Amino acid sequence: MSIRLLALIPVAVAINLALSAAVDATGLPLFLDTVGTILASALAGPVVGIGTGALTSLTNSLRNPTFLPFVAVQVIVALYAWGAARAGLFRNLRAAVPTGLGLGVIASATSTPISYHMFGCSTTGGIALATALGKSLGFSPLGACFFGSFVSDFGDKAVSFALVATVLHALPRRTAARFPLALRAIGLRGIG
Repeated sequence: MSIRLLALIPVAVAINLALSAAVDATGLPLFLDTVGTILASALAGPVVGIGTGALTSLTNSLRNPTFLPFVAVQVIVALYAWGAARAGLFRNLRAAVPTGLGLGVIASATSTPISYHMFGCSTTGGIALATALGKSLGFSPLGACFFGSFVSDFGDKAVSFALVATVLHALPRRTAARFPLALRAIGLRGIG
């Protein structure tokens, strides 16, 4: 792996951490802590994406230890985003947003058992509001936990994929061509 690809990891981690902190500060029912993971995977493949996700979870766990078990979600996000990039699903928002919605379903199915069994589904911010809404709708504790996670992940991953598609299209072609998957991700060339 080249130095250029390895150098992408701390930049992508910084994106994840900055967006995660912004969401925490505003209480939005989103996470946005995988945008950098998705971007790294779409630019450089699963190893760089998984490295980004793992480092994000480790770093976030220093301020909040509950982030660490969710490293499994970051790995799934990286693998899914890599597959989406290989399939050219960042070519426009009409492809990227539904692809993100699909990831939202998978991410919520992965994160719900972690949240429920390890933390009793105690969450913060906007996710707590979505979980409380699930409880008020009469869902069981596990059902309310899944509801809160689903509502948050569904929107979060759609927004994250849309952001990454926008960034990939904004890259100068010469810069994009330096990364193994970038042009293929936006549907310009069958490489990577």
